[in-house]
Amino acid sequence: MTTTVRVETFLAALAAWARAEPRVRAAALIGSQARIDTPADEWSDVDVALLVDDPSVLALDLSWVERFGEPEVTFVETATVGGQPERRVLFSDGLEVDLALFPVELWQRFLAGPEAVVVFGRGYRVLYDDLGVADALAGLPETVEVPCRDPTELLQDFWYHALWSAKKLRRGEAIIARRCVEGRLKSLLLELTRQLASGDTWHQERFVEGWGDPRVLEALWRSAASPAELGPVLLELCDVFDAIVADLGVVHPAAAAARARLVGLLR
Repeated sequence: MTTTVRVETFLAALAAWARAEPRVRAAALIGSQARIDTPADEWSDVDVALLVDDPSVLALDLSWVERFGEPEVTFVETATVGGQPERRVLFSDGLEVDLALFPVELWQRFLAGPEAVVVFGRGYRVLYDDLGVADALAGLPETVEVPCRDPTELLQDFWYHALWSAKKLRRGEAIIARRCVEGRLKSLLLELTRQLASGDTWHQERFVEGWGDPRVLEALWRSAASPAELGPVLLELCDVFDAIVADLGVVHPAAAAARARLVGLLR
C-alpha cells in the first residue's frame, strides 16, 4: 500500500533529480496517480514517463533509482506502450514505481500517433520540462477511443484459433492448447464485446467489470484444471462468442462449418 505523502515526496525528489540530470530532458506523471476519473487508491503504483537521450544507459544504471529509496525488487521490461525499456521498482517501504524511459529522438513521432493519447489522454502532470512537452501535450484529445477491428475479421480469427486449440488438444499438447484458449481466444472475446459496450472501455482488461457484457465476464472466469476439462471450456467460449456476434448482427457462413468441425475434433 502507498500513501499520498510518500508519493508526493518521491515525485518531488524525482523532479529535482531530473532537473539536475543532463541525460533527462523531461518527466511527467501518468497513470492512475494523474487521473481525475478512476483515480489512484492505496493499491496504485506510480507511473512516470522520462524523456531521455539514451534509454539503455539509464535502464542499466541502478544508482539513480537508489536515490529515492531502497529497491527491494527491481527489473527492466519492455513497456506495453511505446516498446521502450521500463524499470519497475518495489521499494522497501512498499512504494511501487514504473519508470518508462523514452528516447527524445522518437518523441515527435510518438506524439503524432495514437499511443500518445493512450498514455497521456487520461491525465498527466509535468514534473520537469526542457522540451516544451507541456505545450505539446495540451493539444491532445481528452478522450481515448480504443480502435475496434471489423467483427467479421474477429470472427475468422476466433474460429481459426479455436480449431487450432482443438487440434493441439487432440494431439496431446494440452498445455499449449490451454494457453491459446486462455490467452488468444479470451482476448478476442474481450475485443469483440467492446463493440457492444457504451462509454469508456479503457484498454485490455482494465476495469472490464464496469463495462464488459455479463456473459463475457462469466466466460473469462471459466478455466480448465485438466486436459479433460479444456474441451468443454472451449465450447462454452464459442457459445458466448456466437451470442455476441449475433447481437452485433454479424453473419458469416463459415462459422457454422467451423463449429461443426470443432465439435468433431473434441469428441
